[in-house]
Amino acid sequence: MIPVFGKLRVPPGPILGAVMMSGLAFTLVVVIIARSPYTHGNLSAEGYNRTNIIYVGQEQPYTGIGLADPSVATTGDPVQDGRVLFFRYGCASCHGLNGDGGAVGPELSWASGSGSAELARLLKGDPKDVPPGMPFFGQLSEEEIESLSAFLRTQFP
Repeated sequence: MIPVFGKLRVPPGPILGAVMMSGLAFTLVVVIIARSPYTHGNLSAEGYNRTNIIYVGQEQPYTGIGLADPSVATTGDPVQDGRVLFFRYGCASCHGLNGDGGAVGPELSWASGSGSAELARLLKGDPKDVPPGMPFFGQLSEEEIESLSAFLRTQFP
């Protein structure tokens, strides 16, 4: 039987379709989006600390991701140690896996050979000398800088 609304006769198909669409919308919004691990809908207040706000142009010290085993970067082979440090300090994320340039950072062929003094100046010198967008690595030791230079020399002979 077709329901009658005033003088308008509505078949059951559109009504059933409207109910199904609203159920689908409810399922999409409540069940999928609100409980997705990629949204904040599934986070509870306890144990969650919001990331601090950082303003554009504000200097932030770079600490890097610590190595699970720091002895991995002290093998005695400066090239191997430099390769580990290149990944430890996040150089590869900007400058590419081998220092040959990435989406953000330029290639580092200039840092091999005679450019290692310039590399040391950028990594250890004044924070104002660091190129825009590059973090300051003032905590690097002379040994670490030499290992990084040795690694880059093998990449750009």
